Amino acid sequence: MSDSTPTLHEARRIAELALPLSLIQLAQVAISTTDMVMLGWFGGTAIAVGALGYTLFNLLRTMGFGMIIGTSNLVAQDRGECVGGEHLASALIMASIAAVAAAIALALAGPTLEWFGQDPDVSAQVREYLIFIAPGYLPLFWFYAYRGVVVGQRKANVLLVITLGTVVVNAVLDYGFLFGAFGLPMLGVPGVAASSSLSFLLQFIAVAIATHRTTRFAPVSSVKFLQSLRRLLAIGLPTAGSYGSEAGFTLSIALMMGAFGASALAAHAVVNQIMYVVFMLSIGLSHATSVGVSEAFGNRDRNGTLRVGRSGFCLGLAVVGLISILFCLLPAPVLRLFSLDPASAAQAYGIALGLILMAAFIQVFDFIQNIGVGAVRSVGRAGHGFWITIACYWAFGLPLAWVLGTQTELGAYGVWLGMGAGLVAAGIGMVFLFERTAAKLEFFRPAS
Repeated sequence: MSDSTPTLHEARRIAELALPLSLIQLAQVAISTTDMVMLGWFGGTAIAVGALGYTLFNLLRTMGFGMIIGTSNLVAQDRGECVGGEHLASALIMASIAAVAAAIALALAGPTLEWFGQDPDVSAQVREYLIFIAPGYLPLFWFYAYRGVVVGQRKANVLLVITLGTVVVNAVLDYGFLFGAFGLPMLGVPGVAASSSLSFLLQFIAVAIATHRTTRFAPVSSVKFLQSLRRLLAIGLPTAGSYGSEAGFTLSIALMMGAFGASALAAHAVVNQIMYVVFMLSIGLSHATSVGVSEAFGNRDRNGTLRVGRSGFCLGLAVVGLISILFCLLPAPVLRLFSLDPASAAQAYGIALGLILMAAFIQVFDFIQNIGVGAVRSVGRAGHGFWITIACYWAFGLPLAWVLGTQTELGAYGVWLGMGAGLVAAGIGMVFLFERTAAKLEFFRPAS
């Protein structure tokens, strides 16, 4: 067996770090999932409003996360008795700049929704939603900075506890602001956004306290700070571009679906949220694979770099394959979790039933492309990964979605076929890029 062949040992090492990270991601997405469930209780166009509002928020959230995500790679590559204080400092500076820019951009985006054919009533409510959630970027991005330090040290359990607590707090605030319970003002749909912003603030405070209690930071010099900032930018800019490319692609698909009416948008929102929950597992695997590849890369071990990356891909395929089978076997019970059933929302349910079966196939490649983003980032090819996403999503998937959705009788399903084609191409492209790059690494560390 070749030294670069995927192994159960490497898969277990990835799984050990990926499990708490995936649980953290699931807990994180439980915030938006709870929002969607409670908006379903509120009725009317609430789900469509929340879906479109959160999709806009998530576009910039994803890009900000990409700007900061390299913190874990820097900490993993430079591990010592103390964590370099420059890594946290540069991450916090980057987080602050990205958060302010994102909040301004989100506030400006609201008034433009009707230009894209969205329902006027939905657009008006989304504008209010965005005003309440925009301030949440600052504490959320600060949380990501601390998260990078913790993940780089392979100490993720504290993040899980904090994030689970945040889910509970968000659920209570959701209900309170949505329905005027617990002495809170009744804000309706915008209240869900307000509860998210408050939850992000409490989450940041908790992780900052926990990290400084358990981690020793080396003193920061101006030279080390500038070096760390440059390294973080080198990783962050193309990664943010890759993440933003996919999130922007997803937003464009949502806008296309919205043009087919509130029922199509609601169906898309529910199935997309279900896929988003599954996608969180791939983020945990992506981060764990990335940290493992960074360690092998830092040790100048070419075969180890290949072995870890391939093990991550194989583990990802096994996980997403099982989930996709469940989607095919139990689509109706999954949809009912979001108050979507043939009795109360027949049209939206019918569309969603077809979309969830398509999602079972599409999410396999979405899973793999995300693990690939982490793997190529660790071997210094984040920029190449960005261009792959641009080509696959924007030059191929989006035009195909528009043609199939608007120029054929497939309608909403045609939009999803185009989206799926883009994700399939991106998944294949990321695997190819990692394999080609890692195989051509100039260094080689013989097996001991």
